[in-house]
Amino acid sequence: MKERSSERIRTAISRLFGHARGASLDRDLDEELRSHLAFATEENLRRGMSQREARMAALRSFGNLTQTREHYRQQRGMPMLEQILADLRFGFRQLRRSPGFAITAILTLALGVGANTAIFTLIDSILLRPLPFPQQDRLVTLSADGFFPKGWIRALQQNSRSFESLAAYGLNAESNITQNGNSERVFGTQVTVNFLDTLGIHPEIGAFFSKENAIKGQDNVVILSHGYWQTRFAASPSIVGQTLRVDGISRRIIGIMPEGVQFPYNDTHFVVPAAFKGGDATDPWLGYDLRGLGRLRDGVTPAAARAELLRLHPTLLTLFPWRMPDIWASDTEVTPLLDSVVGDTRPKLLLLFAAVGLVLLIACANVANLMLAKAASREREMAIRGALGASGSRIVSQLLVESVLIGICAGAAGLGLAFLSLRGLIIALPADTPRLAGVGLHWHVFLFAGIASVLTGVLFGLVPALRMASPHLQQTLRSGSLSVIGKGVNFRVSRALVVGQIALSVVVITVAGLLLHSLYGLSHVNPGFNTGHIVTAEVSLDSTACKQAGHCQNFFQDLVRTTGNLSGIQSSALASTLPMAGDENFYTYDAEGHPRESREGAKIAAGRTVSSSYFALIGVRLIRGRLLNESDQTGVSRAIVISQHMAHALWPKDDAIGKHLESVEDEPTPALFDAKKGSIVVGVVSDTHHDNLKSGFGDEVYLPLTPAREQSSMTILLRSQLPASQVAPTLRRAVAALDPSAPVTRVRTLDEVVASSVSSTRALTLLLLGFGALAVAVGAVGVYSLIAYIVNWRTREIGIRLALGASRWGILALIFRQSLLLSVAGSFIGLTAALASARLLRSFLFEVHPLDPVTFCAVPLLMLLLAVLAAWIPARRAASIDPMQALRSE
Repeated sequence: MKERSSERIRTAISRLFGHARGASLDRDLDEELRSHLAFATEENLRRGMSQREARMAALRSFGNLTQTREHYRQQRGMPMLEQILADLRFGFRQLRRSPGFAITAILTLALGVGANTAIFTLIDSILLRPLPFPQQDRLVTLSADGFFPKGWIRALQQNSRSFESLAAYGLNAESNITQNGNSERVFGTQVTVNFLDTLGIHPEIGAFFSKENAIKGQDNVVILSHGYWQTRFAASPSIVGQTLRVDGISRRIIGIMPEGVQFPYNDTHFVVPAAFKGGDATDPWLGYDLRGLGRLRDGVTPAAARAELLRLHPTLLTLFPWRMPDIWASDTEVTPLLDSVVGDTRPKLLLLFAAVGLVLLIACANVANLMLAKAASREREMAIRGALGASGSRIVSQLLVESVLIGICAGAAGLGLAFLSLRGLIIALPADTPRLAGVGLHWHVFLFAGIASVLTGVLFGLVPALRMASPHLQQTLRSGSLSVIGKGVNFRVSRALVVGQIALSVVVITVAGLLLHSLYGLSHVNPGFNTGHIVTAEVSLDSTACKQAGHCQNFFQDLVRTTGNLSGIQSSALASTLPMAGDENFYTYDAEGHPRESREGAKIAAGRTVSSSYFALIGVRLIRGRLLNESDQTGVSRAIVISQHMAHALWPKDDAIGKHLESVEDEPTPALFDAKKGSIVVGVVSDTHHDNLKSGFGDEVYLPLTPAREQSSMTILLRSQLPASQVAPTLRRAVAALDPSAPVTRVRTLDEVVASSVSSTRALTLLLLGFGALAVAVGAVGVYSLIAYIVNWRTREIGIRLALGASRWGILALIFRQSLLLSVAGSFIGLTAALASARLLRSFLFEVHPLDPVTFCAVPLLMLLLAVLAAWIPARRAASIDPMQALRSE
């Protein structure tokens, strides 16, 4: 068996070398044949033959020299490769003879291939490319409704047998980074000391955390991301060992993460260790702000790991210093890391890929029709080839090589279009799209473009090739100039292709229409507050600034008073977070009249610390009671304000004014409700969308800025008729007058904040609309091409009709009827397919039914209008035909 395989390999190599040295070997063969022929002739002369008889006898003994040469070439060369190369050369000549056809076909396909390549580039970079971690298939994340304390992660590491290593990371939070007197706001997170080792990465320079860094007092170290190291410190190796102030704490830089690692978040620029306070038994169980990251043992699946976590759950709950609710972390999910990073981006990209796939099919059908039209001019050529002995398969293979050649040219052009459009796609996508920074043309993309080009060439060239290889073409030699493929019966294939184009266009534009209707509904949702003429910005002090009681509170109160008196500023207010900004704080509480059992968790609402001027500035209306005032900022009144939705949910039959809520963030165990410890509801205000426009109204608690609730970072809201670009310098000067080291970041209007909450939906809709418009345009060109070709072929018939008395309006109606019939048939098929697949879009839609009648009525009307427009020029040309010229043209 091995000998046979090696023999095949040697034969293949020999044939390959023979093909490469074809001209040289041909000369050697001719020389050898001449020498043998001369020898045989000389031998015949010695036998007494004349010169002529001797040569003729020598030639007879050798047989057909041409066949001998061809047989030799087949033995030492690669006939199939030579045939393909010959067909390619012939195909190039054909394209040069028909430049108009070649350019039209290549550009049409290039649009489809380019769109597919561009979207595949996103899919390859975001969904398919492995993360920069070894054995990433063993990396998983642990997530539940809430977050985990440090002690829970450590207990899991000690008790679980499914994980080789278990680490954790915190929330992505901004911090003040100060060096040499300059401050900037930078995203970072805390991680357990084994986090980077669990990922399996090594530092670019320096070192990662050690076990000692997990102890309070020995945790003043920091590791920088590769990108931040390059942009902020010019990639200087000497930065390791230097000191950086992070939120007022001096931390020594001990290492730089490797290039390409953007984790746990896209914009994480540094990590610090999550440390334990020695000798404090409760410290590991305080602060529920960590997510789990694990590396599974070899052979363990995420499902098996989750099953083990569920078995360990009751035992691990007993490790808390207090009684925890039985349901806490009982829903922990174990998710592959790549799936966790990608999130909900996968279905959106796959929807875009399906849309551009349909666009490519439409382009293929269009070019197939062009090929069929062009085939009419080559009927006699193919018929003569068949008459001379060419088989049907040989004709098909030659024509397929020509179509594949067009596909390859279109693929090259499409790759260029994809490269040019990639930057626009990246800009169109939301900034928080995962792995967006790594999007680029990798070798997978070039391979995809090559395969797509070849398959496209086969797809659009197969039908015309089979038609041209039909045995009925022999009739062409006897039919004079009258076309066989051009006969009316053979327009069925072209009509079917155009109907298919229209059907596919209807599917794409219907999906885009549903999303457009959904986006229109979203854009008209009342967020529950005013957004016009409000500029927002984040102002941040070092987190250590709040250790001095009242310092942060006094700073922000002074800032509100100062900015409220600035020229061009009508009013100002403070809020810990903005609605729909994606960074809500949670308020965990027990409510009066709602006792809970030990197995139940506390209630959770969105908590927002605000100044007393916040409600008037943002337009939140008072429903009952009163709003917060400046006297509440002392904390003595214990006053809070809640949303109408929350009031109705907690006390549907009672007045919420005077009711109590008790914060249980640091006391998760259900206890006897103590109204003296709780806050008092003094007002109920109108509801707002605090998450995004898609979500309904939720529970919201508004808290005054008291010494107990002072924060180092707050968002200031300024009502002004001036644009944000003019307000920003004024605000920065006011902040610098109070504290020159406090950075002012994220200056934007409240309109921009609200718009960013639907940026993902907007980007998906606009991209689908673009691809839908491309599909409709290519489909309309297909209708135009077919109608124009039919009019051209039926010129004589139309001339006869006009000569016999047909009106020109009747001719117009005849042409328009053909176009409308194609549109109606395609729309019917397309709407049927769209109806079958529309339910898959339910998760993408907002208050729009997948079978939305507006969209399903508007799309066919649009296609009918396009059919009329596509047929307008051919119809006018048909109606203007001169009967006498038409009768003399044939």
